Amino acid sequence: MRIPFLVVVAVLAAHAPSALGQSSPLTAIDPAAMFGHPSELPAPRMAMPAVFQANRSPSDPIIRGQNPQTFETPPINSPMAPNGAAPYYDGGNLRDPFLYGDPVLGNQPGSTILSGINGPQPYRMGFTPRMDFTYLAPAGAQSPGNGRFSSTETNFELAHTSQVGPGWIFTSTPQAGVRLWDGPGSPSLPGSVYRLGWDLTLATPIVGLWSMQLDFNPSLDTDFNGGLGREALQLDGNAMLFYRASPQWMIVLGAGYWDRVDKIILPYAGVVWNPNDQWEVRLLFPKSRISYFLGNINHGAHWLYASGEYHVESYQINQPGVSSQQQVQMQDWRFAVGVRSDHVTYDKFIELGVVFGRNVDFKTVTPGFNFNDTLMLRAGVKF
Repeated sequence: MRIPFLVVVAVLAAHAPSALGQSSPLTAIDPAAMFGHPSELPAPRMAMPAVFQANRSPSDPIIRGQNPQTFETPPINSPMAPNGAAPYYDGGNLRDPFLYGDPVLGNQPGSTILSGINGPQPYRMGFTPRMDFTYLAPAGAQSPGNGRFSSTETNFELAHTSQVGPGWIFTSTPQAGVRLWDGPGSPSLPGSVYRLGWDLTLATPIVGLWSMQLDFNPSLDTDFNGGLGREALQLDGNAMLFYRASPQWMIVLGAGYWDRVDKIILPYAGVVWNPNDQWEVRLLFPKSRISYFLGNINHGAHWLYASGEYHVESYQINQPGVSSQQQVQMQDWRFAVGVRSDHVTYDKFIELGVVFGRNVDFKTVTPGFNFNDTLMLRAGVKF
């Protein structure tokens, strides 16, 4: 009886790893399954990432990061840790105007997470350039202000992420931003203001079910039309404690300080819920986001999301007739719906939203006023 040549080759290939001293995942060969019609073969399924498996060994090394930026998106490439473990981001981005974070991968070899979900989100070691653009449509000023006001906002960051110890992750991010303002008629505001900052973030390793993140973000925020005073210097910071209650739930407890006209102390807290491989719910303050995985489309993983955030900016400005070191503060609430995607070598997002509860305050003399609600268009990319 003659044995078909292809069957012999298949059997030899299956046992080749054992001959080389390597373990083989195949315990038996079914020629019919190997050479049958494609429609008869089982559809490939992606295994649940180890970080979400209830029976995962506590000794499995995992590097976890909770970067609180708003510009972060979940990448699908994860660089390898020095011991060969995939450095998963075990939870969800918490800051994404903050954490959008998430990019140059660095030179280390990496595995690919094909889950396409919002769950495991690895740190990307090395440099990560990010840029985003926001346009606020013209809207009227309420009394005692008058006229219409619009804003064009551009931000750029160059984050560098490195491992500084077993499980310790440090991110250093120089930042630059510009705001081009048109209006209002009164009170007088400059046509442009600028921000130069440096964000420093340290994430601790997991101890039991707990981990922590510390962030310090000093910046100069000014129109550069007067001498720099204390009004231009902002010293922001926050601290967050993370508790992994279950593979699906993470609890966040923390507080932050925003150095504006008002000295704002606010909670950085909430929950992150990953019920399955398609949904991620981040019910957090000051920014929340609910994401749904749409699928892998045109060589990219795509998500549909809705987000809401509390937003406050402040700048030292030269206000003629009042002060060369006046300080103006703009605060509002922003709600948006958008699509974001990961194309391995770059990530991008685009969203449309509304801005409401818009309040303008000054440090001295000039009375505050409100802007009417307006539309917002925002887009960004990182490499």
